[in-house]
Amino acid sequence: MPTFPHLSKLSQPQHYQRVFDSPTYKVSSKAFLMLASPSLGSRSRVGIIVAKKNIRRAVRRNRIKRLVREQFRLNRFDNPLDLVVLVRAAADQLDNPGVWRELDTLWLALKDKAGSS
Repeated sequence: MPTFPHLSKLSQPQHYQRVFDSPTYKVSSKAFLMLASPSLGSRSRVGIIVAKKNIRRAVRRNRIKRLVREQFRLNRFDNPLDLVVLVRAAADQLDNPGVWRELDTLWLALKDKAGSS
């Protein structure tokens, strides 16, 4: 499995805060909420938030994070975006193909929004 480069992660609280304060794009489903804003750098970055309140078991939280990272790696944007993915409690009820389908739908919606502006 390919490694996920550190430069592709939102690593500091102020990076997350910038996206939370002024998200340019927002797409959501029952299981996920994606907030995005244009990146200040030259590449897209992702931050994943999975609250213990929503998904109790660490194994399940890590599974969701792995799937989100893999989807991010496979779905590139034309313009660099800083992206925050908030995982809701409904994601815990989905199996891997279900999570994959849900994320795939959201990536396409986000690409449409980001590409149309």
